[in-house]
Amino acid sequence: MKKIWSVDNIERGMRINIHRPRLSAPINICGLLLLTTLLLSCHQEKREDPQEDVLFSIDGRSLTFSEVESKIPVGIEPADSASLFDKIVDNWIETAVLAKLAESKLPDLEDIDSKVEAYRNRLIVAEYLRMMNESQRYKVSPDSIRAYYDAHKGELLTESPLVKGVYMKVAASSPGIEEIKELVFRATEDDIDQLEKNWMETALQYDYFGGTWVDWQTLADQIPYRFYDPDAFLQSTDNFVTTYNGSTYIFHISDYLPTGSEQPFEFASNKISAMLERSKIGSYEDALVRSLVEKAIKEDRFVIVNYDPLKRSFINKSIKTTNKDININEKN
Repeated sequence: MKKIWSVDNIERGMRINIHRPRLSAPINICGLLLLTTLLLSCHQEKREDPQEDVLFSIDGRSLTFSEVESKIPVGIEPADSASLFDKIVDNWIETAVLAKLAESKLPDLEDIDSKVEAYRNRLIVAEYLRMMNESQRYKVSPDSIRAYYDAHKGELLTESPLVKGVYMKVAASSPGIEEIKELVFRATEDDIDQLEKNWMETALQYDYFGGTWVDWQTLADQIPYRFYDPDAFLQSTDNFVTTYNGSTYIFHISDYLPTGSEQPFEFASNKISAMLERSKIGSYEDALVRSLVEKAIKEDRFVIVNYDPLKRSFINKSIKTTNKDININEKN
């Protein structure tokens, strides 16, 4: 049964996607019994003997029930829970036995250890910077966005047409489809009000973008029709309707900008804001690293021997290199 939307549920310009709910797969009885057993064991009091939580051991390494249980999401189907339990156990065993075999065959484990340590450090740094970026909330002022746009709008060109209008998808058998077409094709203020008031429950998809520029490709991707030349199509067509596989797709284009046009400020502003935010974050990270290096040098934790990373210069010009592309001349 499809979901019904009334005008009380929406606001003008709201995108609606309505889908039929999927039927849940039948529950496997064995999986239900296994999950019930697992859940009951979860609510038991904490075992006094830690060994009671151990499932098995391999070469001195143990896998516990608690470790497996922590990886199983809450609220999934019992059969899926039982299957995931088996998969986690199998993956742990596979990794354990293959790692043991590889360890006996690989000659240079120190190199592996150093790579693991370097990867771990990168993960730690990335997580710290992510946390700092979220806490700092580098917001760009509207004046900065406008200033960038005014300075670069000649370079901010559309890669595909931009359009304004209204789009609706309905079942081909829907009653009143002819009236829906007329309302969409005229698309006056009163027509849109009638469309949203009287026909919204019929919509499978609805998008009003009469006051907002959107990329033509965003609209075209929703319609099973090959628009060979978007610019030629939009230059000659305001209203469009096609039916495919039991659904009718209707849209009206009230305005469009061809490919290669200067992007309107309201369309470009979000991208400009994101770009300027990334730039501010990058500047913050550079400044943070430099200050930490300076602090480490003052505390004698960072010892400069032949190269000064702050001045980007070599101190010892006698260093020899086999790479002819590297210029190690001292920079003043």
